[in-house]
Amino acid sequence: MKKISLAHRWRTASRIVRWAVIVVVVLVLLRLALPFALKSYVNRQLDKTPDYDGQVGDIDVHLWRGAYQIHDVAIFKTSGGVSAPLFAAQTIDLSLQWQELFHGAVAGEVVFDRPRINFVQGPTPEQSQSGTNAGWENMLESLFPFQLNRVEIIEGQVHFQNDHSTPPVDIYVDALSAVATNLSNTRDLPMALPAGLVAHGQTVGGGEVAVEIHLNPLAPTPTFEVEVQLTNVTLVALNDFLQAYGKFDVKRGTFSLYTSVAAKEGRYEGYFKVLFENLDVFDWEKDRKKNPLQGIWQAVVGTVTTAFKNQPKDRLALKVPISGSFTNTDVHVLTAVGTLLRNAFIQALVPRLDEKVKVQDVESAPKTP
Repeated sequence: MKKISLAHRWRTASRIVRWAVIVVVVLVLLRLALPFALKSYVNRQLDKTPDYDGQVGDIDVHLWRGAYQIHDVAIFKTSGGVSAPLFAAQTIDLSLQWQELFHGAVAGEVVFDRPRINFVQGPTPEQSQSGTNAGWENMLESLFPFQLNRVEIIEGQVHFQNDHSTPPVDIYVDALSAVATNLSNTRDLPMALPAGLVAHGQTVGGGEVAVEIHLNPLAPTPTFEVEVQLTNVTLVALNDFLQAYGKFDVKRGTFSLYTSVAAKEGRYEGYFKVLFENLDVFDWEKDRKKNPLQGIWQAVVGTVTTAFKNQPKDRLALKVPISGSFTNTDVHVLTAVGTLLRNAFIQALVPRLDEKVKVQDVESAPKTP
């Protein structure tokens, strides 16, 4: 029996079959080359950020869901000797939101797996790291060809560090989970604030932080309502920070913060409320070996906090209304002092959010000059 060669079979195959085979081979080659091309593109985008340089590990492509994953991302400051990366993540997953196609929109989502942000303060701007004015939003958008409509964070961390202070400082939020939805308003919801973000995390000192934001991402000026609750932070765990920035520390006590702010048409209204419970600032037996001037300062701080505590509940509380524009802040100091005195000698503020501040409150508030 005569053996038919592969070349002969190729010549005798129909033109359609030959072209189909060529297309399949080209697609396979493109699929194999795509991760390398994407890695080169991502590195170029990261290098465009002034004063920062980025690097990535492997890139996986998932064509069946219109997605790709960037592994082992790290962005470093290129000058000043800051060793900690500004941003790092184990995985960044960018994908199409297929369900939004049924609403007539082509949009995407990004999921950050175990991201970490490190803000660093040093003695000079070169030795500090904040990432401001670096165009991160544009960089993220450049990594994906569609509008980002959903952002999720899994097991994130945010650190504030100062290795040059005495003592060194590292305060943080970890176990951070967050979900932001409808950022491109793809659903075209009939709401003044159609987009939202909900976040939860844990802080140094065993505290809990909860954030809820409602906003209109398409408004010409920032339009949003924000509520933040930071509760039950053990102050002893913040002693390095208090010693470095306040020149005092505490023997015991817990701290909570509550705030509600709304903004519209370039103006905002709101308040923040801070509470200290079971606070003991000055411990002479512990601090008598320190610098005498530092001991005097701690004695002053301890005396002031004792004078303004609500003794039956051992609570120091302060509520500060804030209002103004994004170029003119107006903190009502006299009102804040009055609240402090009233709380100190009459009653303690309840440790929870007061009334929620709405965008309607911003509209009806008197205009600040």
